[in-house]
Amino acid sequence: MRNKKYHVVETAKESMVENLKLPKDLVMGVPILTMTGKEEAFIENYKGILECSSETVMVQTKVCRIRIVGHKLTVDYYTNDEMKITGQICQIVYL
Repeated sequence: MRNKKYHVVETAKESMVENLKLPKDLVMGVPILTMTGKEEAFIENYKGILECSSETVMVQTKVCRIRIVGHKLTVDYYTNDEMKITGQICQIVYL
């Protein structure tokens, strides 16, 4: 029952965002992932870091999890708003 109500509310939000031309990242809390080549990734609108190793970084966002896979990965910095991941990035998976 909760899932159905949640889906109706989220659909209404999405419709409002589209009709009013509002930025989805602000209203819906969707993540913004920006890549610079294969060696830098910036993630905005994340909730927390779930896993962090030299080969995998997994981040929880409001709407999904993001897994970054590569070699020599490091989280250079993170704030309440964004984080920077560097290394040889091979794959990005939305879960």
